[in-house]
Amino acid sequence: MRVLHRRLLIVSAVVLALVPVVFGIRLLDRMALAYTTGLRRSPDSPGFGGVMPPADGPPPGVAFIGFSQPVEGRQGFVMRRVTAQGRDAGLRDGDLVTAVDGVTYRDARAAMGGLISTRTAGETVDLTIERGGEDLTLPLRLSRYVRHPGDLGLSFEEVAVASESGHTLRGWWIPPPEDSDGRAVVWVHGAHSSRYQALDHGAEFLHARGYGILTMDLSGRGSSDGEYITYTWNERHDVRAMVGYLRSRPDTEESRVVVFGTSNGAASAIYAAAALGDLPALALDAPYADLWRAAGSMLEMRGGIPALRGPLALFVRARTGLRIREVRPVEVIADIPGPVLFLHGDQDRQVPPEHSLELHEARLAAGLPSRRWLLPGGEHGFDAYPPVGILWNRIADFFDDALGGRPSGRELGGPAPDTLDDPAWTETGAARGSGGGVIP
Repeated sequence: MRVLHRRLLIVSAVVLALVPVVFGIRLLDRMALAYTTGLRRSPDSPGFGGVMPPADGPPPGVAFIGFSQPVEGRQGFVMRRVTAQGRDAGLRDGDLVTAVDGVTYRDARAAMGGLISTRTAGETVDLTIERGGEDLTLPLRLSRYVRHPGDLGLSFEEVAVASESGHTLRGWWIPPPEDSDGRAVVWVHGAHSSRYQALDHGAEFLHARGYGILTMDLSGRGSSDGEYITYTWNERHDVRAMVGYLRSRPDTEESRVVVFGTSNGAASAIYAAAALGDLPALALDAPYADLWRAAGSMLEMRGGIPALRGPLALFVRARTGLRIREVRPVEVIADIPGPVLFLHGDQDRQVPPEHSLELHEARLAAGLPSRRWLLPGGEHGFDAYPPVGILWNRIADFFDDALGGRPSGRELGGPAPDTLDDPAWTETGAARGSGGGVIP
């Protein structure tokens, strides 16, 4: 009996010791999956909130008011992080949202889906909230939920491209205006995004400036093949395939194909451009110089600690084959002979602005044309930069400068000052030529 009792104690101790180990393994694997699983939004799938938007008619209305959590025993949800659209309506963190357009939802995401399925862009609906024991009604103006480039008034066609990553990419080709000269932009979206990211302002402005736009789901996202985000390992091949496709089209000019990339898309574009060696211009938004360092910042921003990088990297590698320490775009940035523009928000905590500074300085040290624009108050990625019109017109100015000027008859692409006459651009950027300059 004593021997059996002792054995039971030993088994119990072993089981108790294994519980945190199993929990830790499960947690790390779930984290690895979250970092390597892409957005699967596509034209034939439900949109945000799990709702299939109307296939035709005017663009649906949508409002992403922020992040929320349900309230136990109460109807509605509490706001935990209000976005700009919510703040514009007067919403604050901690507000209890009891109804949106007269309907009760479990969270802000479900409310977004409900609006997409019932409302039209430009309409105003009521937010019913409780704040400090007081009932309030806030007017919420709905923005446009873009289903495809046609909702922006842009003609387009569905295209598919085979990548050396082994996957078929799918996306949209928006041809340049008929009176343009065949210039075109390859748009490379961020890690957890898709082809739709190009439709958040940029496509409209660039098209109005005379550019065609190729925006595709990178491998592992949207409608494209592939299972995982691989943080440049597959994506660098995807970008090269997209450039090659545009160069082969009869409605583009091979020497006028440029690239815009954001975040992980920017890092992937660096590797692709270094391998191609002949891109006329490259605009990079919030790129990282070293993925290992950036991973530490991403963990810290989400409340974790950089020490988790080691074990997390093992799980990421087990799923995808990616070796995080080997992803260092700074090692190839000087292999790009054409001009490069770096854009970065000075409040970016996910990929701190020191990354683009390191990349920019590496190019200057090599005597290569480089510009850097640090955006005051900007967070991570172009959709967190103010103001929209100036941002995209400056990017178009940079591309135009590299391509020998604007297409005939093409002026600005939106409601913004003429950025070529903007002192913040000309005195510290274009006026110095393409050999350098930091745009404050």
